[in-house]
Amino acid sequence: MSIEILPLAPAFLDQAQALLEAACAHDDVAGLGREKLFAPGSGDLAAEPLAAFEGEQLVGVACTSGKWLRLLAVAPDRRCQGVGSELLERCHAQIASHGAVARTMDQPGNYLSPGVDNQNRGVLEWLSKRGYTRCGKACNLLINVQDNALVSQEKFEEMRSRVHDEGYEIARLPWEKLVETADHVATNFSEGWKHEMTRSATHSQGVHIALVRNTGQLAGFAAHDGNNAGRGWFGPTGTLPAHRGKGLGAALLLASLLDIRNAGHRQCQVAWVGPRAFYYKIAGIASERTFTVLHKDL
Repeated sequence: MSIEILPLAPAFLDQAQALLEAACAHDDVAGLGREKLFAPGSGDLAAEPLAAFEGEQLVGVACTSGKWLRLLAVAPDRRCQGVGSELLERCHAQIASHGAVARTMDQPGNYLSPGVDNQNRGVLEWLSKRGYTRCGKACNLLINVQDNALVSQEKFEEMRSRVHDEGYEIARLPWEKLVETADHVATNFSEGWKHEMTRSATHSQGVHIALVRNTGQLAGFAAHDGNNAGRGWFGPTGTLPAHRGKGLGAALLLASLLDIRNAGHRQCQVAWVGPRAFYYKIAGIASERTFTVLHKDL
């Protein structure tokens, strides 16, 4: 039976979610179908989801957004039969309307993972055979938040007291400060960080901020579950240059890790990690995931 590639309609979300959970062995996709297939990326760059049907059966899904191949998944029992190749061809046609290069997964503001998991050698080889080459790498850290002496309310209160003595206050972002804070994040960091921070505040109240006590000026922030909502992912986080070295980053990290622990997660995943030593010192590192970013000239 031939394969028909069509735009994925929201009415097929439940089927698409089930397919993703069956197909994605290296990523925790539970409950993420709507976000990954239909939600925009940074700058409101629209998602363009696709479905592969064999008759009335959904056998594959994919999503592009701008130049990014955000995801592509084929039902395990329909692999090696051309479904993925047909989906990829249609993805390339969509991406070509935005530019001349396709890039895998690391879309600012909305990504299942920041590249192809290096354990997923089959997908790396499959993309390589279709003209993709390596253009970057990324690393996520896993931090235990249950039964971790470094992640405790007592440790957080100790850090909060230290930064108070330095003239700062740690607080959960109030709704009325969301727009102002988002604009600060965009100006001082990036639009991608603004996108994730806004989603975090809107969907999980997962943003903590550091303020200068005598002026109310924003000094730093930390967010979680703005991307891959509900999966216990930490980030983005940043401290403005004039306020670094005061312990704000540590206090903000602990505030977020306690949120993630209290939500019932055993681990927090720190995405696209920067200062590895900082996370090791403050909360310890249980393990890590590494990724490869690929691109292809169209």
